[in-house]
Amino acid sequence: MAGKKPVARRHVGKDAPKVAPKKNAAAAEKKFGKAARQAAEKGGKKPGAWRDAEQPRVSHAAAPIPAEALGTVAVSVSRTIDASPSEIFRAFNDPTRRQWGSAFGYKVMNAVAPRFLRLMLHDGTLVSVSIGRKGNARCAVELEHSRLPDVATGERMKAEWRDGLGRMAEQLDELF
Repeated sequence: MAGKKPVARRHVGKDAPKVAPKKNAAAAEKKFGKAARQAAEKGGKKPGAWRDAEQPRVSHAAAPIPAEALGTVAVSVSRTIDASPSEIFRAFNDPTRRQWGSAFGYKVMNAVAPRFLRLMLHDGTLVSVSIGRKGNARCAVELEHSRLPDVATGERMKAEWRDGLGRMAEQLDELF
């Protein structure tokens, strides 16, 4: 008897402690499969995907950085235009349809047709354009012009973009 280890005994009967699964086993199986259910029932190590899903999502862009800290200014303009997303996208992307924006010399850096464009102007500033559908024949155009040197330039560019989007709306009305 000297070489034998003591055996742990289980509680049996009404004095036995109630053992509940660590997590909802049915939900674990539904989301992550049978192995996750077994882990939940046994209280063992959770699969990595399950642990990651339990972590709260943190947005890295939660707090905006002040313009003074970056040394740049950004302005945004939005307008609803009576046209389809593809027509508005072509008005930005097709050089033959850019008469509305003759004041803006830009090149398209990247695009996701017909919903998004990123433009670089001749002065090195960036413009992000989002096009969202509003019903059958209208779209919301949201534009953000960033890397502007100061607030005065930002206000001037905001007014120019408002005028430009107005000219675009008129041009698209004439075409269609």
